[in-house]
Amino acid sequence: MKPKFAAGLTMLTMGVLAAALPTLAHHGTGVAYQVDKAITLKGTVTEWIWANPHCGLLFDVTNEKGELVHWGAEMANPHALSEAGISKDTFKPGDKVTVDGNPARSGAPRLQLKTITLADGRVLPEKGVKGNGVKLTDEPDRPL
Repeated sequence: MKPKFAAGLTMLTMGVLAAALPTLAHHGTGVAYQVDKAITLKGTVTEWIWANPHCGLLFDVTNEKGELVHWGAEMANPHALSEAGISKDTFKPGDKVTVDGNPARSGAPRLQLKTITLADGRVLPEKGVKGNGVKLTDEPDRPL
């Protein structure tokens, strides 16, 4: 192989690999959460974070010892949640919720959210409903 061609090929390969690095940076769900285990918690919302890349719900749970534990639930991005009946105004501090999800592998009080049951019995996320409650009729249901 000629030296100039080899150097050009090496530079091209390095450029492609460098461009691909950001795609490898996003973590998989199975890395941080026990996807084969589900838990259910009842608690009170303390903060609702509506932001990219993931929304978050912070809530307090009283454990079996009577101690208050501060939990966090990781959710999808605002766009995906808005197509599932959730908006920036859905939760507010003091709301009572029942949260289902996959716990953190580290044992930290954190989970990947699957569903939330509100005090009125409504279960979120709702497929095919915008954050403002309007039913989607022009798009198929997509998993979150």
